[in-house]
Amino acid sequence: MTTTFDGKTAIPKEKWWSETESPKAWMSVRDADLYEALLHRIAESRAGEPLRVVEWGAGRSTLWYTSFLESLGVPYRWLALEHHGEYFRESIAPRLNQRPDAAAVEDDHPDTIRALLATKSTVAVGFCAGGLRPFLPGREADRNADLDAYVSLPRRLGLEWDLMVTDGRKRRRCVLEALELLSPTGFVLLHDAWRKHYQCAWSSWTSGRRFGDEWWIGSRATTDFTDVLPWHAFERHAEPL
Repeated sequence: MTTTFDGKTAIPKEKWWSETESPKAWMSVRDADLYEALLHRIAESRAGEPLRVVEWGAGRSTLWYTSFLESLGVPYRWLALEHHGEYFRESIAPRLNQRPDAAAVEDDHPDTIRALLATKSTVAVGFCAGGLRPFLPGREADRNADLDAYVSLPRRLGLEWDLMVTDGRKRRRCVLEALELLSPTGFVLLHDAWRKHYQCAWSSWTSGRRFGDEWWIGSRATTDFTDVLPWHAFERHAEPL
């Protein structure tokens, strides 16, 4: 049995699935709220230092969670990467470019992005891969699209990050890429973690755990993640991997 969650993608419906979509992001209410709680907790631990976030897969979440951090008065640097150029130009760039503290560009040169991150809280970068749907019948070839620049931009910047969120294309590669880019106390997040072909990347992390409806969180440190997520985040999931 399936349910259409974002109007385009059929996702298996399991007994823990929250069918109500959040206005904060293209995910369930439970997952969106837990993501917000995690951001809040990590931001508190930064003791006034900017929270540094990479988001592979830009969209509604980029707009909501950066505004949430603004409302808390939390300093941050948020780098959002979007592979779909047309979607980026039509739905993300116009709204971000209305903000004085944000910039949306289609230039992935490291010098350009580092300069923007020095003066802007939110920087979104669009790439020109187009609409990729490798999970749909007949679209399997989309899985072979060249997204090297999209995946590698955080590494090319030579910066360290506190949170790296994988919710776009090439998620398995992005989870592995984050291993060498996070701060020692940083976390990687993977959405749609029920997809089996992503899960082979989990064993590279010291600690990892499912939470919410569709999240997985990883860390290079030994942890059960209860210091950054509430107890109910782990309901109906196994113990840490």
